[in-house]
Amino acid sequence: MMLTFDNLIDLIATNFFDGSTTMAALVMIVAAWAICAVICMNAKASPAWSVVPLIPISLFFVAYGVLSSTIMIIIVIVSGALVAAEFKKVVD
Repeated sequence: MMLTFDNLIDLIATNFFDGSTTMAALVMIVAAWAICAVICMNAKASPAWSVVPLIPISLFFVAYGVLSSTIMIIIVIVSGALVAAEFKKVVD
């Protein structure tokens, strides 16, 4: 069995979420965020910077067709607000 991106999403969606590819995509996004958070903690960076990779990841999932564009817009707005608030702290 080849492990492709389609197979991975189908595997997670079928076994855990009754076939919901949106939930599988959200789980993969949360896993990517957790990895980024660990990297930021080890680099002694602010935790707010861990959300920056969520923007291109959510864009990729929307382009791939497994994530709703509404969820992507919410992710982009929340990520942008967190980074902007952290940047304001740095500038002040």
